[in-house]
Amino acid sequence: MQTPQKIWDESSNQRSISYEELKKHSAYSDGWIAINGIVYDITNYISKHPFGDTFRGNLGTDCTGLFSSAHLHTNVEELLQQETFLKNNDIVIVGTLTPENANLHAESDDKFLDRLVYHSTQEDKFWLDLKQRVKAYLAEIEESTHYSTKEGILLLLYHGSLFLILSYFTWIKLSFIAAILLSAHMVCASASMSHMAAHFGLTNNQKLNFLALQFMDLSGFSSLEWQIIHQTHHNQPHSSIDHQTNQYVPLRIHEYVRWEPYHKYQNRYWLIALPIYHFRSFFMSTVWLLQYRNFVRYPREAIAHLISKTTVVSLIAYCGYQYGLFNTGLIFMLYSTAFSFFAFLLLYNNHEETHHVLALQENINPLHKKFPWAEIQVRTSGNWVPTNWLLSFVEFHYGYFNYHIEHHLFPSFKPALLKKLSPIVKQTCLDHKIPYLSTTFMEVQISFYWHLTHMGKPKST
Repeated sequence: MQTPQKIWDESSNQRSISYEELKKHSAYSDGWIAINGIVYDITNYISKHPFGDTFRGNLGTDCTGLFSSAHLHTNVEELLQQETFLKNNDIVIVGTLTPENANLHAESDDKFLDRLVYHSTQEDKFWLDLKQRVKAYLAEIEESTHYSTKEGILLLLYHGSLFLILSYFTWIKLSFIAAILLSAHMVCASASMSHMAAHFGLTNNQKLNFLALQFMDLSGFSSLEWQIIHQTHHNQPHSSIDHQTNQYVPLRIHEYVRWEPYHKYQNRYWLIALPIYHFRSFFMSTVWLLQYRNFVRYPREAIAHLISKTTVVSLIAYCGYQYGLFNTGLIFMLYSTAFSFFAFLLLYNNHEETHHVLALQENINPLHKKFPWAEIQVRTSGNWVPTNWLLSFVEFHYGYFNYHIEHHLFPSFKPALLKKLSPIVKQTCLDHKIPYLSTTFMEVQISFYWHLTHMGKPKST
């Protein structure tokens, strides 16, 4: 790709870039992003960024909101208007984004680059107000947005020790109770550790973050696959759960999934269908890594996945050697089934409650610029609050992702901040007349069943 001679000039600034053209530049070797309507070529800057992998899944997209959210203490929007900053960091302006005629949700082999196009965050009064309040609050309590290295090590030891203990009793001692507890633990560890490391919201220590990613791989998934698809989910939260989940489960969860006659019965067979989620992804996550190896930036990423998967397979194989294929198959299916249910009870229901704004729209094009980025995050997420001691422990162990509105607004913040920020976010929403949903865990599960029933109906009914 030829680099323009000037960093900022009228010809480049006024060149119209369609979203389809933007999407073509989604590789590390040729990476563009759009921020506040301006398209930047950041190919040469990625290696200079302290968290260069944070661009993974965002290249070739409009990442206006995530960009603003990740730089709370720095006015990066202002820096991007300075020619000296652009020149010093090898960032080139290639044009302005004009998405009016772009078909963002067309059928495509690449499901990971569909996006909404957002208002400028510099004109979003709600977001600017919220950002200022959160910044002032963090300064008042003198708290960092990331865990310290010591805190990160303690978290790794906590979740790692539980993994080793529960794995021992599951695969070495053939404990069915331990298998259920292990599945619940790995869902929570994947969310609070791997998930956050993928968002670069755990610690500022790259090595600790890399180790934290492996909890997801040890659970049978691929943290790299999750990072790519989950970035899509955060940039375009019009779906209640990521494409990854929908392709592994024979359920119609999204409006844009083609309705089939058998979906009318999904509120009855979903108990049987859900276990397929983990069972299939356990094998397909490695296949995905090979199929989309262009997303692998460093060999260690693929090697770590293979080591983690080999570790789990070895434990299962040892169990088979000790107790036979029947008992091993039985306990693996129990683990896989329980994992799927815990994942849906916790992860899916963070989004379902307020999905009617965007999820029930098959064609998302009319929604371009209808809502600012921050308001979309609030409207497409929902919180649940604990009502007993068990749910309070789940809240802690899960990484406070029951405060999912806050997570979507500040995805790079450490989990412990989410609950603390909740009152600020709620009050700011009230001040700007934006609905803020917080309900109970049981109400969320009831809503989940209603959603399955609703999605199972033909469009004509």
